[in-house]
Amino acid sequence: MDQTDLYDQFGNYMGPELESDEEDDEQQNGYRHELSNVGETSDMEDDGDDAGGEDEAIDVSNLSTAVVLHEDKKYYPSALELYGPEVETVVQEEDTQALTEPIIAPVKKAKFSFVEQEIPETVYDLEYLADLMDSPELLRNIAIAGHLHHGKTTFCDSLIEQTHPYLASTENKELRYTDTLFTEQERGVSIKSTPFTILLPDLKDKNYLFNILDTPGHVNFSDEVTAAFRLCDGVVIFVDAHEGVMLNTDRLIKHAMQERLAITLCVNKIDRLILELKLPPQDAYFKIKHIIDEVNALI
Repeated sequence: MDQTDLYDQFGNYMGPELESDEEDDEQQNGYRHELSNVGETSDMEDDGDDAGGEDEAIDVSNLSTAVVLHEDKKYYPSALELYGPEVETVVQEEDTQALTEPIIAPVKKAKFSFVEQEIPETVYDLEYLADLMDSPELLRNIAIAGHLHHGKTTFCDSLIEQTHPYLASTENKELRYTDTLFTEQERGVSIKSTPFTILLPDLKDKNYLFNILDTPGHVNFSDEVTAAFRLCDGVVIFVDAHEGVMLNTDRLIKHAMQERLAITLCVNKIDRLILELKLPPQDAYFKIKHIIDEVNALI
């Protein structure tokens, strides 16, 4: 059959019925039937709700027609109702934190030692001191060792005062220049070995560069002394003239001998023989001689 015979002059289809069209009509009729069933079910539910609502009476006895101001209206529960009576709530309308205080405070690093902000003035030129570092024959590396409270730090202070005119001890407070930790200053005991470099002349006014390490005298900090001995060429052993050779002094001398260090003996605090022991000159001489003989016996 020709395609032109299937349509009229207006484009309407005039041919035989198609199978696909019949299937589409059946699907549409089934969908309409399902919609009608759903509508009937919803109408029945609405009728049931209306019937139940008529039975329930609305209580209007508590309702009031009084005018409520805006500031008296309550939109949210109070803190007491929300958290209970056991919880204490504080309401602050203003910020009590000062403007100078940051919201997030920066991390503060604790300081445990004294740090000089500027290089202290010396009696010699610092450039001359730096030039002497290029001459190893003019360098001397020395450790100051001895028993507890035998005058090691005080001796270092005397060297500092000799080379630094604006650093000196006062009547109320000792300088204790090598005790840089706050704990050392408070307790008056050296804890760490502290190095310092100064320029000192000899009897012929020949200048030498001294790298001196002030070591602690307490036996619990002997590891600091060991580290200082490994860095030095010689050691000065301090002995109190009043107390004599102590147990730690014996250990330090033997340790210096093991490290093959040159040992120099310094008998310190001789004034205690006169002020405290009240010894005459001859007895003070024998006391000092006994200390020297005892040290020589240990060596």
